[in-house]
Amino acid sequence: MHYSSHSSLRAGALTNLRDTRLYTTWKIYIKGVQHAFGNRVQPWNREYKAAQAIFQGPTSIAVRSGIQAGHRMLYARTNANGFGVINTADDVFALMRGGVHRSSLDGTKSYAHRVKPAVYTYIISTSDDSLRFSETGAAFFVDFASKHALHSNCAESVRYSGEFHPRPVGGWDHFTDEKTDGSVGWEIVFDNNSGTYAPDEALLPRIKEIMELNFPGLSVVVHSRGDAALRESVDACRAYALGKWGVTEHELEPHVGEGEETLCCRVMAST
Repeated sequence: MHYSSHSSLRAGALTNLRDTRLYTTWKIYIKGVQHAFGNRVQPWNREYKAAQAIFQGPTSIAVRSGIQAGHRMLYARTNANGFGVINTADDVFALMRGGVHRSSLDGTKSYAHRVKPAVYTYIISTSDDSLRFSETGAAFFVDFASKHALHSNCAESVRYSGEFHPRPVGGWDHFTDEKTDGSVGWEIVFDNNSGTYAPDEALLPRIKEIMELNFPGLSVVVHSRGDAALRESVDACRAYALGKWGVTEHELEPHVGEGEETLCCRVMAST
């Protein structure tokens, strides 16, 4: 499968930067979407207040305009983009490697060759059958009511959406940094945690089918957004990031710090 990564970061644009991955989006063109979903799409959720602000009412045009401008910046073709072909599960996990640990005790440590314990926001687009995603814990996107709408370019429907996270088989709570990534099996947990589109949980097995079709050797686990097992897995992933990698609460529950520029700020400056 062909993919491209889009960096929304310009040198010097953000201060106190720890991890450029937090400002990167990925787009992967996948196959089998029509076969798995047929004509079914997931429309925007009319019961969700943030979605209502985007898709209905007198101010929605202005809201969509800002989100669409942000989408264009996120997915613009620039010299900073990366392109490639994904053939295996290892190629998928290569996209999830990276990050830094910084502490007053041992300075900065690179995790360039380790799978990062992180949660990602994703959509599968109705327009081009692409899988689009970014790290959920990025203050760069914090001003937008819906990251899923940001990735979909305010599409009124998507094929599917939610969040996913990688984990060693058995979970992050049974993993240590002393183990090499190659010494354990890896899997990805997909869910339907999207308020904007509220995807039908009955279709989660189709996500497993599509991902394992496109990325041979990839092991996929699916959980509905309300499952206790999902909450436990996400909490273990974030606990590992906090306890072992030195990731801060700021990155997990992002807010804009002093001197930080957000995508929204950049959109407003360009208008």
